[in-house]
Amino acid sequence: MPKILHYSIIGLEDYNISFESYCTICEIQKFCKWGKEEPFAIEISCGDLNRAKEKVKFEQLQKLQKTEDVSVPYEELIKKVRINLQGIISEIWKEKIKTQKEEIRCLDTRKRDPMLVAQQGQDWWQDFNTTMKIINEECEKIS
Repeated sequence: MPKILHYSIIGLEDYNISFESYCTICEIQKFCKWGKEEPFAIEISCGDLNRAKEKVKFEQLQKLQKTEDVSVPYEELIKKVRINLQGIISEIWKEKIKTQKEEIRCLDTRKRDPMLVAQQGQDWWQDFNTTMKIINEECEKIS
């Protein structure tokens, strides 16, 4: 389980990940748009995760079809496809968290010491990664 990061189900296939507890750790967080009244949170949909996985699967399948013999059946090709969940989670991290630098000053090297930001970012990433893996497992139960 993640140390501080919290997630909750907000629909049949939708999850909310709240960084609310992180707001108390960072002393400059009080200057951010997000705070105690409006904690930073993102929404993750099982549909979004599944689409990302299907996109990776499709891209890999296209590459395999170019390199494999045409006589290889589709079923054999699909067995060779490997989905890198870590890469998908990393993309979500970049798109939904790292882009919020103004709101999350604790992860902004222009506002804080880069060494502190790197450590804090690593802690956040580990919790986020763990949380996303749990959400992915829940989504796979639904699909």
